[in-house]
Amino acid sequence: MAGVISVPAKKGAFSWKAIARYQIPVIIRVINGEELKFVSVRMAETQLLSKYIQNLHEDVFNCISVRSHFITESEANVLNEINIIHADSIYGKDTFYAGKDYIVRLEDVLELYTFLEVCYNKMLNKITAGRKEKCGFINIDSKAVVPYCLADGHKYIPIFYFEGATEYLKDGAVELKDWNFAYLKFCYKVQGLKNELYTSESCTVTTLDVIKSCYPPETHFEEYWPAKVIETNLLINRKSTHAYPSGVWIKAPLEVPAPESTIPHSLTASAPVMPQSMPVVTNTFQNEWPSKQMLDDIRNALPQTKNVLSKRD
Repeated sequence: MAGVISVPAKKGAFSWKAIARYQIPVIIRVINGEELKFVSVRMAETQLLSKYIQNLHEDVFNCISVRSHFITESEANVLNEINIIHADSIYGKDTFYAGKDYIVRLEDVLELYTFLEVCYNKMLNKITAGRKEKCGFINIDSKAVVPYCLADGHKYIPIFYFEGATEYLKDGAVELKDWNFAYLKFCYKVQGLKNELYTSESCTVTTLDVIKSCYPPETHFEEYWPAKVIETNLLINRKSTHAYPSGVWIKAPLEVPAPESTIPHSLTASAPVMPQSMPVVTNTFQNEWPSKQMLDDIRNALPQTKNVLSKRD
């Protein structure tokens, strides 16, 4: 719901936020009496996000869509003052204009930077041994590889990878949304999953612990990341002259609404009721990567799952 905007909180007021090794200008909007922090899209891209925009393929940015807002006249004045007086025009010679330039919530810039950093490092196989990864894959008995996202201390796995048993896995499942879902989408891109299989705003997932409880005790689960992922098309060739337009990662506004003052929780749980065992999804490894687990293949791979589990009802 749109709120009443008063911009800025104080004439010419702004602050600096240290992110990585950069100082990013932050301006304030007052919405329904609450001061909210925003960052210029152009300013965020100039230094903080520059490396990732230059090196990551557009498919990575398609995993996310950050809500943006047009700047007002007074915000444009503040941003121009910052750029010219305080930053020696480091953000470009072009003037900031109301109704043309965009701002996004500071919290979204922080989330975006973390997301792109994770994606970039994983594409280069910069993975620290022993560290809990935000996302990745689980290799099940060297027969199946499924993606996960780490949230609230748990590794969440999409239940559609176990087509034929999803009705049973839905008991106790949660909906992964927003930034957490973006990490799963990135894994889908790495794995080569078709875009049409994940067009919704959320994904039904369950924990790795729940999945483990459905398999025989001797089943082996291990962390996995493809050694040749750098050979995929998710990194831009360094010799390429292709340049993305500003705001490749944002959802452009149609008007000038007030930003939401609250962000919904990413996870909502239901009561868990799980079967005792589950067959392994079978597929083979080729060139250090399992064959692509498209949804149709998974359905064909699990023709007996529903029958096996239904006998336990």
